[in-house]
Amino acid sequence: MNTENGWDWFEPQESPNPGAEKDHWQACFDSPAGQQVLDDLEAHILHSALGPDASPGAIWMREGQRALVLLIRRLATSNNTVEETDD
Repeated sequence: MNTENGWDWFEPQESPNPGAEKDHWQACFDSPAGQQVLDDLEAHILHSALGPDASPGAIWMREGQRALVLLIRRLATSNNTVEETDD
């Protein structure tokens, strides 16, 4: 690693759990508590409205939150493998 100029954080890191059975997203959320966290995020972000007087900034902020919750849900519930198709 290059520690002379402070860029050592930029070097690629090895996975902390090589060969783990589950993906780290699934391992984190594959419990009753993890599912409750996902459910709470969905309730507070996806199933609530800002209202008609919401500013454009608030709408953009909510859209970012919505996208993040959907990404977390997808990563926590999928096997994260890409199937190759023959064309």
